[in-house]
Amino acid sequence: MSAGAPRLSNDYDGPCAVCGAVVAAGTGVLRHGPTGGWEVFHPEHDREPAPPARQDLPGWHRRRLMALDITTTGNRAAVDRVLTAAVRVSDGTSRDWLLDPGSDPLSVAPGKGHDITIERARAEGVPAPRALAELATVLVDHLAAKELLVVWFAPHVLTLLHAEFLRHGVTPPADRLPGGLAPVCDPLVLDRHADRYRPGRRSLEAVTAWYGVPHDRPGDAASDAEATLRLAQVIGASYPALARLSRPVLHAEQILWNADQSRHHRDPLDWPFTPIAPRPWQDPPGDG
Repeated sequence: MSAGAPRLSNDYDGPCAVCGAVVAAGTGVLRHGPTGGWEVFHPEHDREPAPPARQDLPGWHRRRLMALDITTTGNRAAVDRVLTAAVRVSDGTSRDWLLDPGSDPLSVAPGKGHDITIERARAEGVPAPRALAELATVLVDHLAAKELLVVWFAPHVLTLLHAEFLRHGVTPPADRLPGGLAPVCDPLVLDRHADRYRPGRRSLEAVTAWYGVPHDRPGDAASDAEATLRLAQVIGASYPALARLSRPVLHAEQILWNADQSRHHRDPLDWPFTPIAPRPWQDPPGDG
């Protein structure tokens, strides 16, 4: 239930989730429980939803993680272009790129949430083929060690990047790795799986706020990558059932979880990406 929503009451007697005493029908407060069922509380024991406590758990979240994010001209995976890219690594290293997207008559779709203009990218950026080749090498080196690549909303980021690699003559990482583009960790998929009944938006900004992860500049690739990295670590430390999964199993399970989630959140792209071919630039609908 979101703030201000009417509280649901119990139709039947049931034990209070806090004290265990019977809550008479019609007198308690119902909330979704952590495993998907309902819990009933005495009104005086009702508690606002909160993220689970972080625990000192071993697992993938304590290994070397690399987070990736990009800013783009829009959300059309085969058409739009990458303007910036950033990686943040749990050992403290980082890389940032500002790309010159070339001379095509490009424009940035309204509402993209970043301040990178086409003019700035062309004036200050490095040629896209060079930047993308460097980025591809960084990703391949990390994934070749079988360490997790952390990407928020992976299908959109990785699919658009795949098309951009092809557009600029760079062999995509998926084609350079024996096991393909893996292992990947998508905190959006993990959060939807671990806390599927939580109400509210599941944007990166909303989810980082829920878990108390700092996120200073939403829409900025470097800030988004840093927030995504920390979010993956926090989610791993908050859910023992996730933390105990091996990296290959975590990757495989996210394919299944995303397929289930996509029944409710329509998305034509596969997880973690769809190998699509680039298409020529087209102005977005309504672009003057």
